[in-house]
Amino acid sequence: MGQIADLTLGYYGYDMYNSPFPIAEYTWMIAIIAIALLAIWKARTFASKF
Repeated sequence: MGQIADLTLGYYGYDMYNSPFPIAEYTWMIAIIAIALLAIWKARTFASKF
């Protein structure tokens, strides 16, 4: 197990490796990066109107 999965299992009692999708240990990081990139893109297009 990865370190993040071990910490999550110890704290929440939830094993990410038993989740419905296989890469749950890293999916939250990918989601945060995608949301950040979308926010940066939206801010850039919004600021370019002025």
